[in-house]
Amino acid sequence: MSLKSFIYLLWSIALISCEKDVKKISEADASSLVDKELLNNIELIYTDSGKTVLKITAPEMLSYAKGNYSEDEFRKGMQASFYNQGILSNTLISKYALRKTEEGKTYLSDQVVLINPKGEKLETAELIWDERNGRVSTNKFVRLSRADEIVQGYGFESDQNFQKGIIRSIEATFPANKIMSEEIK
Repeated sequence: MSLKSFIYLLWSIALISCEKDVKKISEADASSLVDKELLNNIELIYTDSGKTVLKITAPEMLSYAKGNYSEDEFRKGMQASFYNQGILSNTLISKYALRKTEEGKTYLSDQVVLINPKGEKLETAELIWDERNGRVSTNKFVRLSRADEIVQGYGFESDQNFQKGIIRSIEATFPANKIMSEEIK
């Protein structure tokens, strides 16, 4: 086998190998990705003074930027873990999220769940995180579950650390010993 034939053989093998790794997408899918960047299996870590304050993981993030406008879309859901002094303080999960950078807001929807280390769980259909003002809110139905009580209502607002919150139009279920005084028992 001549050197020229050998080089041709290697080049052919390389091309065939590369073809197998290329994913083909439809023309419609390709045109929908113009001016966008599709990232898979992402992990974004935000730090302050060397300490993690927020970690976002998602199976997919579609990032769009044009001029001064940009947004990040999490079409397959996302999970955000909030840290305070390096310790996990809250975990926020949703099946869809859209972050609009210029507004400084993230819109979470489709089974939004917030869980804290105390075992408290907040569930709603939609939650808006105003990053600039450090607030989260919704006008939708919310349900807060604790070990021995359930509080639900329409409308919720809190600081972004979920330490001081308000549930509007409230309905609650408490154990009797929390409602009745010691004298009545």
